[in-house]
Amino acid sequence: MTVRRSKGRSATGRRSIRVEGSKATVRHPRRVLRVVALAALLATGALAGCAPQPRTEKEIEQVEDSDRADRVVVEKEIQRLYDEATALVADSWPTAPDKSWQTGCGDYADGTPSETWNIFNQYYGPTKSSPEETAERVAKMWTDYGFPTKAVEDNKIYPPRKVVSYPPYLTGVREDGFGIEFTIGENYADFVGNSRCAPEDPDDPRLPKNW
Repeated sequence: MTVRRSKGRSATGRRSIRVEGSKATVRHPRRVLRVVALAALLATGALAGCAPQPRTEKEIEQVEDSDRADRVVVEKEIQRLYDEATALVADSWPTAPDKSWQTGCGDYADGTPSETWNIFNQYYGPTKSSPEETAERVAKMWTDYGFPTKAVEDNKIYPPRKVVSYPPYLTGVREDGFGIEFTIGENYADFVGNSRCAPEDPDDPRLPKNW
């Protein structure tokens, strides 16, 4: 199974992910050899009466269940990062965050679209600690979670603010769609996060077929 991703992505765009069954490109000699070996193996299996069999209905249901579970996992991951970072600013934020599934991740080989869970919120008011201290705490927390980052200062906005971002600030999101960014300044903070891409929910009421 090959996963194809587009090259490059802006801070506002996203890379696409496409899973393509047994299809392979021919740009890499090693991959060509791997495909040839796989073809020979399948031919041998067919002659021996051991060719791969179609998945049963039960197996297909199990795969679909796993995909849908991923949606829950990636949503909870972003929600946890949001909850912990915003709690360092103030015990509660006046407004509820904007959060929703958004397109832009690309489609899978079977035509199923994938989506990313997005969450965003802004805070205006006094903060528990200084912007520098809060940004450093968020940076350490995310680094400890496996998202290496550090606090930087954005001097192009006024007043200047501290920014903690993974991937690095103004470089977009990761190839799988993941990206988190926390900004804090005097009496201000915001958070924006995008989850890893996950298959679209076929029962989503937003889809035309479910209207």
